[in-house]
Amino acid sequence: MLFNMLMYQKLISVDWFFFKSSTLPNSLNDIITEGFIIQDECYLSTKLTSYCQLCSIDYFEDSISFECFVNSFHMEDYVSEKYLEYSILFSNELLIQWHKKSAKPLNIIISLDDETSFPTVKFHLKRNDASWLDEKNIESITQPVLITNHNISMNDINI
Repeated sequence: MLFNMLMYQKLISVDWFFFKSSTLPNSLNDIITEGFIIQDECYLSTKLTSYCQLCSIDYFEDSISFECFVNSFHMEDYVSEKYLEYSILFSNELLIQWHKKSAKPLNIIISLDDETSFPTVKFHLKRNDASWLDEKNIESITQPVLITNHNISMNDINI
């Protein structure tokens, strides 16, 4: 898991007890349970693909940018509180379900808006030496950002 210092400052204030008793709302859970379709060797959320049916890989630089366009949503469209906590809960649940069906690594990116701190969640298949963001220079990213292909827990944050 990678995150920049801006995200670290947000993660230390996360309500980690929230995860012991919370479940995803149906609207978020549907993104996971409806699974993925494979289109042009890209793994696309079936649910999120339904919102952008006219998209084609032809309009994108590469597979990752296509996947990140389709497999992207704003958390405030699904919940009205604890936005970062729900983003983490969604990410963890997505990874659990993904790994039941695939051995391929899935990258999840949580970035926070500069002004509102509302999260955007994106996910894509991790490919050889390619990524959506410059993972080697994560501190240069001007927004709080977290990139992971493993479950997110308090132990990973070193609080």
